[in-house]
Amino acid sequence: MSAAPDTDLFLWTLSWDVHALTRQPLSAFDANIYYPERRTLAYSENLLGSAPLAAPVIWTTGNPVLAMNLVVLLATVLCGVGAYLLACRLGIGAGGAVLCGLIFAFSPPRFLRLDQFHLATIQWIPFGLASLHAYLESGRRRDAALTASFFTLQALSSGHGAVFLLLAMLVVVACRLVLRGPRAFPVRVADLAVGAALLVPAVLALWPYRAVQQEMGLRRSLEDWSVPWASFLASSSHADTWLLSLVPSWRINEVMGPHLFPGIAPLALARAALLWSGRSGRSGGSGRSGGSGGYA
Repeated sequence: MSAAPDTDLFLWTLSWDVHALTRQPLSAFDANIYYPERRTLAYSENLLGSAPLAAPVIWTTGNPVLAMNLVVLLATVLCGVGAYLLACRLGIGAGGAVLCGLIFAFSPPRFLRLDQFHLATIQWIPFGLASLHAYLESGRRRDAALTASFFTLQALSSGHGAVFLLLAMLVVVACRLVLRGPRAFPVRVADLAVGAALLVPAVLALWPYRAVQQEMGLRRSLEDWSVPWASFLASSSHADTWLLSLVPSWRINEVMGPHLFPGIAPLALARAALLWSGRSGRSGGSGRSGGSGGYA
């Protein structure tokens, strides 16, 4: 992991979390900075969901750098496994599911965000989506509980990741509503009660942020999140850099902000998959339907 201001911040955050959760768990947000202000952990990402993973390493070695690196490595592996399970849940074959896992785990933008710990630990997003699909198909309470649990884990690991997961879940529900109508939802009151109970930790973690926002005026507008259009085409991989050099007038790497382009390889594979599925459909082949694999 590279040295950067964000790295220093999150090394402190992770160390504080491990200390606070073992010494003063009910006051974890009253961190040891900016005394006498309270709820100072809510000035940034809290990383409480990653603290249990880092704690054994910190307790054993006293080395938060090693702990952070191991958590990021574990998150990368889990990103791959989660994307694999999500692809299987959507009816993609084993080979395609492996490719999905590799792309989500190792796409170029992830490696350029390793110093931003909260953007590296988004491993619960595919698990949450896979369990949501499973619940919508089966109506099993276990899948509802898993969906809420994975959302809470993601919210405590990365608030940014929780926003992405929530948006993705809303898209899934909206698409199902449009395609199948309200009768396609196997929702029961008992399932909602179980899910709500498992979401309590995520909701409680939001309260300090709301309080700090009101007390300190810590707000961000959509203008703070805007990025140049070039960022969505910028990538640091050798293949993409070479392709961009063929169109120097675009000046992509000069005017871009963050690298957000997933790379030409995933797009080429997606294009090949669409062409292959279209050809199979025209030839009368039987495609696989969703619902197999993962959380079955």
